[in-house]
This record gives sequence, structure tokens and C-alpha cells, in this order.
Amino acid sequence: MGQEKNFENRVKKWLRDNGCYVVKYYGCGTTRAGVPDLLVCVNGRFVAVELKSDDGVVSQLQYRHIQRIIDSGGDALVLRPGEFEKFKAYIRRLMR
Repeated sequence: MGQEKNFENRVKKWLRDNGCYVVKYYGCGTTRAGVPDLLVCVNGRFVAVELKSDDGVVSQLQYRHIQRIIDSGGDALVLRPGEFEKFKAYIRRLMR
């Protein structure tokens, strides 16, 4: 299993184990390109998560989706493996 998929599975498991609702968004020919990988509900708050490897590049389209979500009142972010502990702390704050 690739490093990125392994990281995705760790993130999804941690979120679900902590009571979050998680949907993995799969892009294909009939869906909207650039939508973040994970759509999460944390204590009633919408959080979109774009998963990237530590050296992965975020496309301009992905940045536009992230900004539109933020402008609409949701939370959206890019998550890399080196930031996972910080992400967990952020989610725990939302759970309070």
C-alpha cells in the first residue's frame, strides 16, 4: 500500500474513532474536480481535508475549492503527515 493511502487510512480511522462523520470523496469523470479528499463533520462543523504527502503539490483548483469552503463558513485545510498531531489537536478543540 502506498504511503499516501496509508496516511489517508490512518486519518479516516482516527476521525471515526473519535466520533466524526467522514466521507472519502472520489473524483471521476462525472464528479467535480478539485474537491478535497475527505468531507468531515465534527460536532456539527463542516471540515474539508485535502490529503497530501509531505512533498505533494496542491493544485490551483484544489486551492480554489478550499477557499470557497472557507468563504462559505466551513473549515478546509491541506493535511500532510508531518502535521497530523497538530490536526488532531485542532479536531479535539472542535469537539469541545
